[in-house]
Amino acid sequence: MPATIESDQAAPLIFKSTEDMDGFNPGPDDTCFCGSGKPFASCCGAPDFVRPPPYGLFMFENFIDSQLAREMTEYADQCDGQPLMMIDETLSTPDKIVKVQDQRRITERVQLGRRNKEFQDMMGEAFIALAERCVGVKLDWYEAPDLMRYREGGHYERHADSQNWDEETKKWHKVIDRDLSMLIYLNDGYEGGELTFNNFDYIIRPRAAAAVLFPSDHRYLHQAHVVTKGVRYAMVSWASVKGVPKITPQPSEKAVFVEYKPG
Repeated sequence: MPATIESDQAAPLIFKSTEDMDGFNPGPDDTCFCGSGKPFASCCGAPDFVRPPPYGLFMFENFIDSQLAREMTEYADQCDGQPLMMIDETLSTPDKIVKVQDQRRITERVQLGRRNKEFQDMMGEAFIALAERCVGVKLDWYEAPDLMRYREGGHYERHADSQNWDEETKKWHKVIDRDLSMLIYLNDGYEGGELTFNNFDYIIRPRAAAAVLFPSDHRYLHQAHVVTKGVRYAMVSWASVKGVPKITPQPSEKAVFVEYKPG
């Protein structure tokens, strides 16, 4: 069983669907959103550098075998990459997602070739298990994972995985059916590349073979800081939770549907 550090889940996680969401900006003295009854500033928004993860954020050290992580990294080093784009915040709608190249995201998708199915199956099995174990939900589908390669200078600025901010309405709008996000890190030994959850000022220094699971909405805004030396590899996928109303007429073309055995 992998080692784990988890938040105390004082209240059920809420997955937003078709409704707009106001900005998540609790004051220090406001009651924490996790349901603990404590002030935000002394709970999930505490300033301490060493503290438990915020509510809804799950971290697992040594989640996959370390030797497997090294071997996958060595394989990825030999593979070509494709520069990745971002969802255009002004042109995208629930019916049509428009992606553009943007300097806010400098990374590439590794072309895994003959081992693509192996990487996909590993991520899928992990995602299904952790969604039920940590959050108590089942998945309709998860997206076939991407292996991200961040070379020196690579980064991804602050963003939410499922929502865009509308400057006119001053609200967040869900633009893609993603409810949960998952990362598996294959390596360390690079400099920079920290993962920050901005609303909580919570920083993770990724370690090889570790996994991170969290909701995809704007409460969990996050960024990958600039890699200043070396190469950083992270597998990433997103999932749609069973029972959450969908906003798009069709699932992503990358959707891998999940079938559960009766009982």
